[in-house]
Amino acid sequence: MLGLIRDDAGMTLVEIMVACMVIGIAFLGLAGMFPLGMKNLNQSRMRTVATDLGQGKMEELMKLKQDDADLTAGTHSDPANPVRTNFNRYWTVLDGTPMVGMKQITVRVTYPHGRQLGDVEVVTYKSS
Repeated sequence: MLGLIRDDAGMTLVEIMVACMVIGIAFLGLAGMFPLGMKNLNQSRMRTVATDLGQGKMEELMKLKQDDADLTAGTHSDPANPVRTNFNRYWTVLDGTPMVGMKQITVRVTYPHGRQLGDVEVVTYKSS
């Protein structure tokens, strides 16, 4: 009777091959997510740079006197366009908004976003 006892503690070759297939399929699924992650990372970087450029231009405009040519009512284009190769800055000034004696300043930065243009807007108000 003692001769009938078997040791089943190890794995068979078939079990090892099935385990390798399952792990391989899992890795293939994960590998498909890397291009999407890189695309999202690039879009986030572009939006961050655009926001930084918009905020920087807004700080420059806020230092100017009320009667400066860059703060006259209308839309203005940054003479440095394109900034950092891919970004364009524009700003719009509205007089008397939200009240008399104030100006609403909106800085808009556009950048390539796939086949379209992405944009970021920074808005503030300047009083005299």
